[in-house]
Amino acid sequence: MPKFYVKIQVNYSGEIEANTEAEAEELAWSSYYGDDPQLEYDSVESIEVEEVEEEEEEEEEEEEE
Repeated sequence: MPKFYVKIQVNYSGEIEANTEAEAEELAWSSYYGDDPQLEYDSVESIEVEEVEEEEEEEEEEEEE
């Protein structure tokens, strides 16, 4: 069965109480999860899918041996 590398970018948004923009940015790193997150899920920005080429990797390993 083929394998795929998937990258998804998701947006969270909301209001954060902070003294400065820098502090708000720092708090945002941990404000989208937990029991009472300040930021909420907003939307999916993008999804990228790329098939993983396992056969080529195996062939390269065999050639090196």
